[in-house]
Amino acid sequence: MDKKINALKELNSTNPKKTIELSIECYNSAKKIDYKKGMLGSIMIQLTKYFDVGNFKKVIEISKEAELLSKSMEDMENLSNTFRLRASAYTELGFNDESLKNFNKALEISEKIKSSDSRFYYRSLIYTGMATYMAHINTPIDSVIFYQQKSLNEALKMTSDKKNLNRKYYLISRAYMNLGMISVAKGNTKKAEEYFTKALEICRNKNYSINIQTEVLVLNEFAWLYFDQKNYDKAIQYAKEAAIMEKQFSFPYIRRDIYEVMFKSYVEKGNKGKSSEYMEKFTKLNDSIVNAEKKTINTPVKHILSEKENDNRSLMNRMMITGAGLLVLSMSGGWIYWKKRNHNLHLKYEKIIENLKKTESAEENKISSEVLVIENNGGITYPNEKTSGLIIKNDTINNILLKLNKIENSQKFIRKDFTLTFLASELNTNPRYLSEIIKQHKGKSYNNYINGLRIGYITNKLYKNPIYREYKVSYLAEQCGFTSREVFAVIFKKETGMTPSYFIGQLKKENTTYLQ
Repeated sequence: MDKKINALKELNSTNPKKTIELSIECYNSAKKIDYKKGMLGSIMIQLTKYFDVGNFKKVIEISKEAELLSKSMEDMENLSNTFRLRASAYTELGFNDESLKNFNKALEISEKIKSSDSRFYYRSLIYTGMATYMAHINTPIDSVIFYQQKSLNEALKMTSDKKNLNRKYYLISRAYMNLGMISVAKGNTKKAEEYFTKALEICRNKNYSINIQTEVLVLNEFAWLYFDQKNYDKAIQYAKEAAIMEKQFSFPYIRRDIYEVMFKSYVEKGNKGKSSEYMEKFTKLNDSIVNAEKKTINTPVKHILSEKENDNRSLMNRMMITGAGLLVLSMSGGWIYWKKRNHNLHLKYEKIIENLKKTESAEENKISSEVLVIENNGGITYPNEKTSGLIIKNDTINNILLKLNKIENSQKFIRKDFTLTFLASELNTNPRYLSEIIKQHKGKSYNNYINGLRIGYITNKLYKNPIYREYKVSYLAEQCGFTSREVFAVIFKKETGMTPSYFIGQLKKENTTYLQ
């Protein structure tokens, strides 16, 4: 049995599907003879491989048995890893509270691992998971960097002997890849390319045996990096390499990413045949994944509720009679709050759609009316911190407002370097004048004014062109002038009252179409 498990660990990095099948057989054989070590060894392989192929539902389903077996054998390594994998599965499914709770438990248990190399190894994996968690909940990017750097530091502490060599460099390659992705988010493409290159070199180094999924992930990230740089030939080259390798282990989530970057690259190159081919593949696979997620989402929910029910059964029995009324009231209040919140969100969504339907001529009339009012107002004096007053002539105000209208229609504001100084130069005016006029006549600071235009631009694109609804949030951010996905998400919610994913989800759900 031990030999079979060791053989499975070797197969682990090359053929996940086959590994899962054989590990289930191995588990059943071990269970027949009540060999707990064999049961635990095979179920841990299943946990890892189910996560690798994106079956997060299955990870949560079987993690409870892995936890019980680990506890009964006082195996701190597998117990910590079980909590880590469960936490990561919860992250992917969006159960953030459960995810954080399990990550913290994994860290706590990791302190009890006797082998220092194993302790460094599992803590590195946990910190990588926590970095992913931070990215999922849209914390500042520095938080993501903090945990990913901690992961790399733990990996570097490991010795490079024969036993640890592959594990150590697997962790280092993943850390470099993740740091590369963070560099992309920060707009540092040169640094991103350096990190991705380091990761790919480790994956292809014959001295190490790194699982094939990591190399595919790096190739995919390279493809997106070159796509963002408008180097579409290189993007296609790396995506094709990734697609060929992905067939060896079949990970739908990665394949969807690969198809997406390929069809977008071919669109930009003007190759209608290839872009249509990969668009069809992407759409079909995306629909399949979304449908599968809808079916599996109930299982984690039931699992969470079941665990909470078991943990709190005795408490609930004592509270049943005296607290029944309060419980019903609380649940009713929660339900009403949820309904009200979703109703308000949808009203905000409908208001955005209504605004998008307004004609451009109506907007022009509004601006013209504003200019006429200004002409009748006489000279205006604006207070200034450094002087007693800032006097701006009516003609100057009207001239700048008309130029701003042209800027809004030209969509120059989606440039990343569209600063107040840059715009003042474009309008041939003083930055102080421009800032005050925007403040008085647009009702916003310069930054809020430009951010509003950018969000309006991208909501309009999402509404008019369904293909934009399939793009990554990071790509949408770049398209409207933001330097990072995180900043874009925050500004989008500030301007619209909802997240980009909610807005896109509603457009898809209601199949909104733009009537020209």
